[in-house]
Amino acid sequence: MGCDGIWERKTNEEMVAWVYDSMLKKKDLKETVSDLLLESISPSIAETQGTGCDNMTCVIIKFNKSAMWNN
Repeated sequence: MGCDGIWERKTNEEMVAWVYDSMLKKKDLKETVSDLLLESISPSIAETQGTGCDNMTCVIIKFNKSAMWNN
């Protein structure tokens, strides 16, 4: 979940792939969110024409697969 500033730089599909790749690398969720926010910040307003300069809030929710099916 994230505010509009997060979705300026990646599509839904790109975001899912990015987070999934991070999880495959065994990164913890705090590190994943931190890396995502740092990657999403515009390196230069002129270069990105303002994309990546908006406020950014991100929460990654990891569902326990086995708990979903035990109800």
